[in-house]
Amino acid sequence: MADNPSAEPDGSVAAGPGSLLALRLAIGLVQGLIAWQLLDMLPRTQFPPAEDMLRSWPYRNPGLFAILTMITSFVPVVALAQAGRIRKRPLVLYLVMLAAVLAGLGAYDIWRDPFDSGWGTQTIRIWPSTTLIFCTATGLFIANQLLEHREGGNSLWSAYADHFEDSWMRGFQFVVALVFTALVWGVLELGRSMFDLIHLDGFGHMLEHNWFRCPALAMAFAGSVHITDVRPTLLHGMRNLGLTLLSWLLPLIVALGWSFLLALPFTGLAPLWGTGFAAAILLWAVAVTLVLVNAAYKDGQGTPPLAIRWAGRGAMPMMLILTLLAAYAIGLRVWQYGWTPMRLRSAMVAVIALVYAAGYSRAAVRKDPWLRGIEPVNITASLGILMVLVLKLTPLADPARVSVNSQVGRLTAGQLAPAKFDYQFLRFGAGRYGMNALTAMTHSANADVASRAHLALTARTRSYSVAGQGPDPTLTEAPLTHAAIHPQGATLPDDFRHTVWGDDDALSADCLRNGTPCDIIVLPQGKTASPLLLVIAGPDQGTKAAARAVMTSSSPIFGRDDHGAWHRLGDIHMTDCPGIREALRLGAATSARPLHDDLMANGLRLTFTPTPSDRCPARAAPAKAPPVPPRDASAPVYMGPAFGKP
Repeated sequence: MADNPSAEPDGSVAAGPGSLLALRLAIGLVQGLIAWQLLDMLPRTQFPPAEDMLRSWPYRNPGLFAILTMITSFVPVVALAQAGRIRKRPLVLYLVMLAAVLAGLGAYDIWRDPFDSGWGTQTIRIWPSTTLIFCTATGLFIANQLLEHREGGNSLWSAYADHFEDSWMRGFQFVVALVFTALVWGVLELGRSMFDLIHLDGFGHMLEHNWFRCPALAMAFAGSVHITDVRPTLLHGMRNLGLTLLSWLLPLIVALGWSFLLALPFTGLAPLWGTGFAAAILLWAVAVTLVLVNAAYKDGQGTPPLAIRWAGRGAMPMMLILTLLAAYAIGLRVWQYGWTPMRLRSAMVAVIALVYAAGYSRAAVRKDPWLRGIEPVNITASLGILMVLVLKLTPLADPARVSVNSQVGRLTAGQLAPAKFDYQFLRFGAGRYGMNALTAMTHSANADVASRAHLALTARTRSYSVAGQGPDPTLTEAPLTHAAIHPQGATLPDDFRHTVWGDDDALSADCLRNGTPCDIIVLPQGKTASPLLLVIAGPDQGTKAAARAVMTSSSPIFGRDDHGAWHRLGDIHMTDCPGIREALRLGAATSARPLHDDLMANGLRLTFTPTPSDRCPARAAPAKAPPVPPRDASAPVYMGPAFGKP
């Protein structure tokens, strides 16, 4: 890399260093101003209510907002990187084409998955997905370096030393630019603290506004890119030191990898497959080895120490064996359970890893200078990565679309029982493709499939199954299907069974919305002369909590209001403590006065709420619930101020 990119002999750059700095700062300023405008369109609160979302332009136009976000995030950064390196006309054409591609990717990303289910409940999604951001950044890094190499007059597979120099220096350049930008913000925050000491808060208020911080940070990033670009020698020492240190990790990873492979014949593959994530760990090992090999090889001009040379040759077959094991693990899971988004993404990574591992293994056995054969492999694999990213980010091989077709096909073919199908994956984990398939399944000729699909389609929150046990069939069964009514002989009122519960009323009581197990304790009558119902969700945890203090949960209690409608009145705590649930099941619970009466002030009732303990009392659980003492039938029943007469 030349010290002054404005003076390249090919005449590709017409601007001097001063003009290039002004151009880059202007790009950063424009990027910051656009980012400010986009952020100021959002609601002021982090979790805005639905009415604020509907009044907000980004939530009314999520696809367009995502498009603008993608273009604002990536086009200026590419312009910063390539200004002074690519001729003006090709650069402008490239940026226009890039903006069009980013617009298409952003629009499709929102279309394919319009809702965000990250916190259980679904909200409108306006931001591009993390997967799209990561894959776009990776693809642009590769494409920019290949384009820049071609623009310099080189063929794609020639001048590998230039490939190495540009790619590694560019990577270090952007890391340093990000660190510098973070330091700029840290210095500004320090300045805020200093002014706060003398009660001058104007500077601090300025830092809190997007109109200042967005342009400031964008220009800081642009300035750091320029400084490291016109003074590349500043990065050479850092890069060479980093690569040297990384290269000495190669013998360590090779020793560990071969020790693992040599231990497999003695342990067998069963423990490996039993983890459920073997392929991911193996592919990570291959990726780390790949980086270390390239750190040791560098541009191929030098000769590393003997230990690193031997480790480099030993790493190649190790990478191949690990990749084949990962591919076999993925294929085995797909053959048994079909495609899922994670398996498809892993398969794509495994394909690229096979390209690297096979090519590197061939380079290890050739008589060329040390590992010279990896040079064309790196270029070919880079093109393969770009191809895989295009397939993944478009409908051609969208993991959600492929997975939905695979899973629904297994269900239709009878390979999967309706109760074992993961309907919640279609509802919350496969975007528009899953929702469309789930809607179609509600019209299935199989009544069981149609019923379960309908319940899943109407679900508003996602319930997660126990890891490794597959989907829970009770999640798509009718409400109260597995609810046990206690004490013996008690019955649920019919109108309670047919009540449609909202998310707030049914909090911590999933069995009111689906077939998950729970205990419903029918308590003595409250002030409306109708029973109170205590719903304890999930299995009994009392045996696990015995003889030790444990964190406990609360259970909702339901009763009728003055109009006869059922509502969630409050919660009973510590129902998971040892012996508590069993006592409630047997009807051995008695009423007790509160620790403090409610207060009346200015005609209003101020309810006393004791602070609930988060740990069970340190006492042994009784072997069985104590008998209920006889009570005078004429005596009043006290149920406490929250739901009974004081």
